[in-house]
Amino acid sequence: MKKRILAVIMAVCVSMTALPADVRAAEDGAVQTESMQAMETSSAVEAAVTEEASETENDETETSSESETTETGESSETETGVTETEESSETETGAAETEEPTETQTIETESTETETETAETETEEPTETETVETESTETETETETETVQAAEMNYMMVESPYVETPGKQNVVLSLGTGNEQISDVILNYQNLTTGKTYQIKAAGREEDMIRFTMDFSENGQAGEYQITSVQFTQEKTKQEILLSDLGMDVRFGVNEQAETNPDQVLYDEDAYADVDADVVTMSEDGEIVSENTVENVLEQGISKAVIGSTDHLKGANSSVTVVLDPGHDGTHAGASAFGVQEADLTLKIATYCKEELSTYNGITVYMTRESASCPAGGGDNTACLDARANLAKNVGASVLVSFHLNTANGTARGVEVYYPNSNYNSQVGSNGQALAKKICDKLAALGLNYRGTLIRNATYDKYPDGSAADYYGLIRRCKNNGIPGLIIEHAFLDNANDYYTYLSSDEKLKALGVADATAIAEYFGLTKGAKTVTLNYTQSRADGSLRLKWTGLDNVDYYEIYRNTVNDTNYPKIDEVSDATSYIDDTVKAGTKYYYLVRPVFNDGTAGEYSKPISGVALGKTNLTKIKAKSGKKITLTWKKVSKAEGYLIYRQDSSDSKFYQIGTVKSGSTLTYTDTVKSNNKTYTYKVQAYNTNNGRQGVGAYSSTKSAKTLAKAKITGITSSNEEVLKISWKKVSGAKGYIISRSTSKNSGYKRIDTVTGKTSYSDDTVKAGKTYYYKVEAYNVNSGTKGYGGASDAVAGKTAKRTKITSIVSTNEKTLTIKWNKITGAYGYRIKRSTDEDGTYKVVKTIKSGNTTSYKDTSVKAGKTYYYTVETMVKTGDNICYSGDSASMEGRTAKKAKIKYAVSNGSNQIEVNWGAVSGAYGYRIKRSTSKKGTYKVVATLKGKNNTTYQDKKLKIAKTYYYKIETINKVNGKKGYSGNSAAVSAKTLKTTSITAVKATGSTSVRLEWKAVDGASGYQIYRSTSKDSGYKKVGQVKGKNTKKYEDKTLEAGKTYYYQVRAYKSNSAKNGVASFSKAQKAWTIKQVVFSQITSDSKNQVTLGWKKVSKAQGYDIYRSDKSNSGFEKIASISSGSTLTYTDKGVKSGNTYYYKIAATYKIKGSAGRGSYSKVTEAAVLKQGSISSITLGDNNVLNISWNSVANASGYELAGAVSEKGTYTTLQTSGATSFTHSNLVQGTTYYYKVRAYKDLSNGIRMYGPWSAVKAKAAAHEIMGTSSVTVDQMVAYYNKRYTFPADTYRDKGADSAEAFFKILKEEAEAEGVRADVLFAQVMLETGGLQFGGDVQPSQCNFGGLGAVGGGAAGETFDDARTGLRAQVQHLKAYASTDGLNNACVDKRFQYVSRGTARYVEWLAIPQNPYGKGWAADADYGTKLLRIMNSL
Repeated sequence: MKKRILAVIMAVCVSMTALPADVRAAEDGAVQTESMQAMETSSAVEAAVTEEASETENDETETSSESETTETGESSETETGVTETEESSETETGAAETEEPTETQTIETESTETETETAETETEEPTETETVETESTETETETETETVQAAEMNYMMVESPYVETPGKQNVVLSLGTGNEQISDVILNYQNLTTGKTYQIKAAGREEDMIRFTMDFSENGQAGEYQITSVQFTQEKTKQEILLSDLGMDVRFGVNEQAETNPDQVLYDEDAYADVDADVVTMSEDGEIVSENTVENVLEQGISKAVIGSTDHLKGANSSVTVVLDPGHDGTHAGASAFGVQEADLTLKIATYCKEELSTYNGITVYMTRESASCPAGGGDNTACLDARANLAKNVGASVLVSFHLNTANGTARGVEVYYPNSNYNSQVGSNGQALAKKICDKLAALGLNYRGTLIRNATYDKYPDGSAADYYGLIRRCKNNGIPGLIIEHAFLDNANDYYTYLSSDEKLKALGVADATAIAEYFGLTKGAKTVTLNYTQSRADGSLRLKWTGLDNVDYYEIYRNTVNDTNYPKIDEVSDATSYIDDTVKAGTKYYYLVRPVFNDGTAGEYSKPISGVALGKTNLTKIKAKSGKKITLTWKKVSKAEGYLIYRQDSSDSKFYQIGTVKSGSTLTYTDTVKSNNKTYTYKVQAYNTNNGRQGVGAYSSTKSAKTLAKAKITGITSSNEEVLKISWKKVSGAKGYIISRSTSKNSGYKRIDTVTGKTSYSDDTVKAGKTYYYKVEAYNVNSGTKGYGGASDAVAGKTAKRTKITSIVSTNEKTLTIKWNKITGAYGYRIKRSTDEDGTYKVVKTIKSGNTTSYKDTSVKAGKTYYYTVETMVKTGDNICYSGDSASMEGRTAKKAKIKYAVSNGSNQIEVNWGAVSGAYGYRIKRSTSKKGTYKVVATLKGKNNTTYQDKKLKIAKTYYYKIETINKVNGKKGYSGNSAAVSAKTLKTTSITAVKATGSTSVRLEWKAVDGASGYQIYRSTSKDSGYKKVGQVKGKNTKKYEDKTLEAGKTYYYQVRAYKSNSAKNGVASFSKAQKAWTIKQVVFSQITSDSKNQVTLGWKKVSKAQGYDIYRSDKSNSGFEKIASISSGSTLTYTDKGVKSGNTYYYKIAATYKIKGSAGRGSYSKVTEAAVLKQGSISSITLGDNNVLNISWNSVANASGYELAGAVSEKGTYTTLQTSGATSFTHSNLVQGTTYYYKVRAYKDLSNGIRMYGPWSAVKAKAAAHEIMGTSSVTVDQMVAYYNKRYTFPADTYRDKGADSAEAFFKILKEEAEAEGVRADVLFAQVMLETGGLQFGGDVQPSQCNFGGLGAVGGGAAGETFDDARTGLRAQVQHLKAYASTDGLNNACVDKRFQYVSRGTARYVEWLAIPQNPYGKGWAADADYGTKLLRIMNSL
């Protein structure tokens, strides 16, 4: 039964926290799913389009403003569904328009699950009562503490099955009855996703109700969580309840759904009839919101909490009205397959559902049809839907459930349930969703494929608030009436598996109807049961009320409560309760016996029978009147009798956690005392008492008494009895914690006759001045305290005897050696002996160091003292009384102190003829004596006496060099005016050290010098001092270890500076090193580091190095390597400090080398050097070589050269004569250069060399290349300085002008001819000297002789292409010269002609392809064009031009 109760509670909790998902209406009427299981169904993607098409039943759609298709048969259904539905993939997954579902679904438990009810039994341990000390007439009963059975967990509630971060989870559990002493409650849970386990302490508690709050603030905490156990401490015993032992599987999810498996939600009084615990509902802050019983939480929770928070439908004990709507009818038949009609099958399923519902109490069922007839009498679809919805409205239905079957393409299968959306009148949607889920779960439990709970929005229709309306007309009509309407698509009629498994027989149809009915009944909390009420028990409560408990019945509207003070037939009715099986009567009087009856009133208005009467008494508050501490660690409680009490519960507060725990039970209502034996004295204990009684095995309690406290006292102990004089005995004892005062009793007999002589407070001693001299007395002391006016006692101390005695006086304390003090005192007549006491503090505690049992002994040597320490002594006289010894008390104290030996810290050489001795100061020393010997065991003589404790260093001078001496120190102590000596300290030796001398100084770099010196016998090492002045300012710069370590390199110098050095030997000593005298000062200096100034390689296979002069350098060493960081070898030494260059001829061009240089000099005959220069790279570059010089457009020269390995760049130089001055034209990494702005006809000379940029900033050059030259070209276009006379002179010198030939052609003389030539050339901008040279070359000085005849006036061979072709003929000389000028301009320029074109071949020339005279030779022309094929054509022209 317990297991089932817990499962019920968990299911109720899940129902309470399952809120409807906030589902947005689909814009296009897509079916939305709010069921996680629908997304997990394996058939979710089967035949998506056709499934969705067939889901729209004919009678669920109607003609409206949305143009919904009216019923036209099965084919029209499909078309309508398609128009109203988005892609099937969206329907099956709910991806596009559906948010994450926030509800957690309850997985149903099969109906065959066996529920086991286990009866609870209460067992009480037998009580042992022992009789203890009695005062007055009251009897104190000491009762043993009972073993209390571990509290049981009644139930557990989880606030939400799904938590989204950031968020909180609250868990509430009921533990025990609320009367147990329970503390330190811890909840254990585990993240099943990550495997991590957690613990959380209770956040709030009220009686048996305990709340835990878990904070989930980070996404990293996501996962499925399972609560595993509850740990707590009950009466100091650790307990743990494993939920698995109770059959509970409590889970929730953080950012994901948890797989929960609680029992189905039941409303069955028998399931929780035995649950016994009070339930307090707490807020998150732990404050009480409401208080009721577990039964009320269960009973009221289903109708108010569960239904109220999730669906707001009528509760279990109210009448429920359900309208069952068999989908379709004879007029609107619906789907068909396998020879059957949907309308026929839905009527059968609905009928079976109604039959099953009729077996439940408190429900009324209506059917929209019970035959094949249409509810609207055969009207159209709209009228049919109106009739069905109006029936539900008229009968005040809680819900309308419409029964249907699905069709698709024969492959889809399973169950799905449609419910209202969450738009307008959203509570209807929430109510419908909860019931839809339960129905879908029940049908799926039969084996049907779970397709989930769905909503479907209309595309155009809107609710009054403007939100999207539900697509199905029946659901929409019901929502407008405020009624949830559901459509159950039980299975797919056209799927063979669904049909033959679930639809093919009445038996199978009945199973569907029964499943529907079971879901509806469970949802509304309907039950089947008897008519009788059984009263279980009454229970007194701590608040003064009485609790009445009974076993509930099914279909009860409320219960009537009757009460009387006598058991007769006249019971007045005092109250009515609904949804509960318990009642708290808070109007009772304590101690009065009441009788109760309960009668049920059922939902149909009929009243049941009265129960059998049951009685109960409310107990009053216990009055704890007295608490008293007694000897033996006992505390006795006394209280007044509580009417009708059967016994009393005793509670004691635990100091460790300030909580009260039950320590005992008094099982008699007449026993009014209890004695508690505690563990500790000197401790306060607090108690409270509570009366109890029982009814039908159920324990009830009264209110707790007020608390009272008592403190136990320890037994007093007398520490001593002394006599300050012969008439007084002083009794002293140890203070008792918590004592108010002490009682002193005295007797002259040890074992009897004690009388109280006084009481003292605030003291731990008492002086008895009523004694007689020489008489023996016995004393006892007892501590007491007062609690609430009552005295408590700690018990009398043991008896101690005392007798008066006289004090003595110390006469002297003398130190005889460092570990002995001798004490002397006066003799006391009649003394039994003396006790010598010692302390290290004059006002401190004196402890006995010696007891002398002889009255005649008056001295004592204390050999247990420590050297150098001060002690204080007293002497106490002893007298013996029988077997007891009494003491006079301490004499006046006197100081004594031993002299402590000094300890030598060191004796070291402090120069070559002096030793320094140092020792530690001795506390209280008067002074010291220094003793010396030349051998360890020889005779030590005092060489000095020093006064003062802190005068602890002595310089022993004028000693011999290199000789060993031994020393001892003795402390002088002066106490009481007398000197004492500690004795010699241990011997310590020291040897004077010789003075060394510096033998060599050698510079090892620009900032370093190496020193060498002579070894000193006995030295541990050497100290090196340095100064920049010979006679002062020396500071220690280094130290080396080892006698034979005779050199040191100082690397902390500045280059180019002079220094002085001194060295001295030292001897190691842990306290202080001994040292010799310094050597004579030695001068040394440093020179600066060499800095490279240049590196060149002007000639093949050699490198020239250059560097800056170094001050004081006497020479230089040159080193070379083929690696940058190793392998350097000296290749040269220069013995002059003024030589600053060196040429290395041992290199090979094309290779890279590395150099470093050090300046050299000598100090004291030793060769030294400065620091090596920085390593510099020397790339020995190969000689450069010019590869080509070509003439380019615009009369430029293009120079190119070959690259050189390792070169950073190249320097190109040019000149106008081979031996002239070369000017740098370009310095870059390029291997070509264009030389422009040239002078026509001028020859230019070029050379190039490679260079390498080194890391030290130096640019190193390679050798110059061989010189190459190229002349600048001669422009054809331009102005010429040649004159007619120059041309005539040239011509007449070589030829005779053919005047006869050209007289008629316009030129009768050479002057006339060359004048025309100059004019025509200048007319087109062609140089006259170029035209003159071409006429001379082409005509042989106007002599002709080839294919062209003189009379043709063709002076350039235009058109004479060989093979006898005479070429062009012109009318006169001017025309012929003009044509030749125009032809030259065609080659040399792209400008237009100034005169009309007479050159018939002008058009065939590639314009501008021969700007220069040289390019008229086709082989010399870069474009492959030109005037003549002769490669020397241009050279020949230039030769003529240069001859003018």
